[in-house]
Amino acid sequence: MFKRIFPHLKRRLLPGHRKEALKRIEARLGWKIRDQEIFLQSLRHRSASSTHLESNERLELLGDAVLGLLVCEYLYNTRPRDDEGKLTEIKSLVVSKRILSQVARELGVGEMLELSRDELASGGRAKDSILCDAFESLIAAYYLDSGLGAVRKFLEKGYFWRIEHLISSDTYRNYKGLLQEYLQSHNIVQPVRYNLKSESGPKHNRMFEVELKIGRKRFGIAWGASKKEAEQSASQQAIEKLKAENGG
Repeated sequence: MFKRIFPHLKRRLLPGHRKEALKRIEARLGWKIRDQEIFLQSLRHRSASSTHLESNERLELLGDAVLGLLVCEYLYNTRPRDDEGKLTEIKSLVVSKRILSQVARELGVGEMLELSRDELASGGRAKDSILCDAFESLIAAYYLDSGLGAVRKFLEKGYFWRIEHLISSDTYRNYKGLLQEYLQSHNIVQPVRYNLKSESGPKHNRMFEVELKIGRKRFGIAWGASKKEAEQSASQQAIEKLKAENGG
């Protein structure tokens, strides 16, 4: 009787797997969900969307901005001796696709995603780009559902602790930037060029080979899962080679 009188209050029944996705968000992230639809959309890849606007891409844009703001705020407050250049470098690392996809993987975001059959078959649940976008979309959904303060508390508890580790770890160092610093400090003025030499592997698991030259001389050649990763590895090689040639 109640439902007949107030049909607009009837709640849309969700398929079992979507209910499970919402339960996982609450359990793994510690969030209280009020607007179910916005969170379901945050996990919907464009391949599984009937229209472009039903995917998580608009939320991704918003989440990127919210995450960038709160990371900058945190760095500004906790690193008073770093200038804007250093803060920008750290922020770029902290919100990079490599790091965000790693966090999403740890939280099990991949298994919660709504993907097309083709995207599933191509390994979509494990792709860095899809995981990174989904994490940003989840941040946007949480912001819209609970506000900026709630997102800030979540990041303070589960994300910002990573920053010092990232800064101090050789794995995440910006070797391209360090190479430029080395060249400037040693008055080496020849241009640095990164040349893509080859690609291999299937579409969802490509590998890239990049050669680094300073002037006409090769100083590094490396493979990576992306061109940027290969460039970083080649830059590391170049720094080591330059130090060996110049005595440090």
